[in-house]
Amino acid sequence: MKKLLFFIIFTVVSAGFSGEMKAQTARTIANQRTDDGVLVAYPNPTKDVLLLKSKDASVKIKTVTFFSILGAQVAEYNINSNNTELRLDKLRPGKYLMRYTLDDNTQKITQIIKQ
Repeated sequence: MKKLLFFIIFTVVSAGFSGEMKAQTARTIANQRTDDGVLVAYPNPTKDVLLLKSKDASVKIKTVTFFSILGAQVAEYNINSNNTELRLDKLRPGKYLMRYTLDDNTQKITQIIKQ
């Protein structure tokens, strides 16, 4: 009887903990950002829309270019703003390298995942 009671309590507690962990993991994934100190890109991974924001309001993003992992250019956007919303619904799901150029011609590359 004691073993059965222990099993039932353990199962209920484990199931509750597991559900809580799944919810916390989903919230963490939903709030992921790519932050390289200059630019914030979120959500990453993304489905259709990627938000870009310069951390310094006086720095503008000139262009954003996406490359496949094999190095082929798949999309390019002219921005000329310190924040923007990019539609990525035309890209296939997968990993991409995003190169952005700022108004002072600084270039950086970061990885973006399209779901």
